[in-house]
Amino acid sequence: MNKRTRWIACFLTIVFLLLPVSSVLAATTPTSSALGFKIWPTVTVNDVNKIWKVSFNNPLLSSSVNSNTVYVTDSKQKKFSTTVKVSNDGLSVIVTPSSPYKSGEDYFLYVTNGVLAQAGSPLGEQIVVPFSVDSLAGLSLEVDVTDDLKQILPSYSFGSLSLVDSNGNTVAPTFNDYATGKFTFSIGQSGDYFIKYISTVNNMLTTETVKLSKITVPTNGSSTSVRKVSLVIPTEAGITQGKSGSIGGSIVPDNLSQQSNRPAPVAVNISNSTTTWSTTTDSYGNFNVYLPTGTYTLVVDGKSSEYKKHSYKLTVSGGQMATPIDTFINVEDPINKLGLQLNPPLVDNGSGGLSGINAATTVIAGSVNLDAVVNIYDTLPATPKLLKSVKPDKNGNFSAKLTSLKGKKIEIQVIDSSGNTYTLDMNSVVS
Repeated sequence: MNKRTRWIACFLTIVFLLLPVSSVLAATTPTSSALGFKIWPTVTVNDVNKIWKVSFNNPLLSSSVNSNTVYVTDSKQKKFSTTVKVSNDGLSVIVTPSSPYKSGEDYFLYVTNGVLAQAGSPLGEQIVVPFSVDSLAGLSLEVDVTDDLKQILPSYSFGSLSLVDSNGNTVAPTFNDYATGKFTFSIGQSGDYFIKYISTVNNMLTTETVKLSKITVPTNGSSTSVRKVSLVIPTEAGITQGKSGSIGGSIVPDNLSQQSNRPAPVAVNISNSTTTWSTTTDSYGNFNVYLPTGTYTLVVDGKSSEYKKHSYKLTVSGGQMATPIDTFINVEDPINKLGLQLNPPLVDNGSGGLSGINAATTVIAGSVNLDAVVNIYDTLPATPKLLKSVKPDKNGNFSAKLTSLKGKKIEIQVIDSSGNTYTLDMNSVVS
């Protein structure tokens, strides 16, 4: 392949594969500093933090790639500060701006014949790609992903990264570069967003969901905001070196090998104030999630809806695995009404039905488990109205004093510290 052909292949990669092209204009001719360069048509980009990826057919001599051989200038041919790196596979050059480009301005990307192949020969003719920046109203979210040893995760073990809005809609990155661990998302509307990272840990899928502080998108198209977030992924290597830890446990007895049936997967959730890790137990009933050091709440679901969730407060230390006090977590522990017993004349029919309340009722009393809260609602409105919320005393007894219940449809809801719920509903309105 001759030099010219190699450069054409390179340019097609830049323009047609790597740019979000919205329009192509007539070429803007730079000054005499571009003599000896092939000038390509001007491209309009909407990302003020546009990262260029220039791909080559042959591995590059890394020492030949620097800010003198690949660079960006502004409309006055003054160099614009960028970071220039060679990709891990040695076939691409990544050009990242040190600060946002200005909307409405013209720039030029130069690739000189100072870029050499590993053998030391030039890879093609010199080119210059003029580009103009026309930012749209929106926000650019830049996510830098590294592991707990501050290393870039290899692409073959990376997993998947996405952005999720408050309605559960998923947004894929508009730019991703596994070689540098940089990912960019375009956000068009203000609201609450979550970063979701899915990977495989101990042969089980684990989802890490990070809540971002509220994102506000500017309404002026000439002012695109940039938000930068760092995502650090705990790893087994990081645990070995004391940078991270883990939470693990078992939901089956030690004599599992004597059982003919493997346990069904059980959901496991671990969270702190900003992040939740979700996984399931494996075919042997075990789980182990890698985490940064800190304090967490572990919730292990019951085997099915009639069984309790179990909640634990655990502290993760570097190089250690935290585990619940109980070696064996019983996922077949029945909810059993969470200890709710009502004082007469109220009646719990044993299947979620409540009776015995009339217009003269002013107190609902009874007993529940010590870690439970009793909420009393009127469910007649489209949005149920909370009438009273009470906690039990040290003996587990509670008493809720109410005003007239006439014209209301009462529901008693009991929730314990692990989020288990037991509910009693009236079939009709109090008359």
